[in-house]
Amino acid sequence: MHVGIRIVLDAPVAAVRDALLSPSVMVAVTKPFLVYRSRSPEGFPERWEPGHPHPITASAFGLVPSGDTHVDLDLYEIDGVPVQRDNGGGTSGLFGRMTMRHRMAVVPAPGDRTLLIDRLTYRMRPWPLGALLWPGMWVIWQWRAYRMRALAPTWRTDAD
Repeated sequence: MHVGIRIVLDAPVAAVRDALLSPSVMVAVTKPFLVYRSRSPEGFPERWEPGHPHPITASAFGLVPSGDTHVDLDLYEIDGVPVQRDNGGGTSGLFGRMTMRHRMAVVPAPGDRTLLIDRLTYRMRPWPLGALLWPGMWVIWQWRAYRMRALAPTWRTDAD
């Protein structure tokens, strides 16, 4: 199963790519539906760093535990298109029943804006659970789109 969005953001590609490396952006675009917390005693890093997995936990609406997982990013390009892939996976709870592949790509759009392609493919054990969760996942992905559109005009890089 999968959920995804294709949206144009009012920010340049470099600023969007930089924002996607920020744990604070991940937290901001899913609240209140999913509330993420770091499992590290030091808390979230300032930036996600490829090759440095970070343990997190999530809860629905900050109340119902969803389980533990980790963010483990890979950055690469396909035909010059920057792609960010999260290789992390669930370790407990609902996330422990889920195999995920989350990829985000950014492409220049007219007017110094950015097309964001954000897709999560997932499988659940047992299978019917994935189908039951899909409507909620779809709502969360629509919320992500709404929040990213609202936040994108504030995203800047050090070069801006």
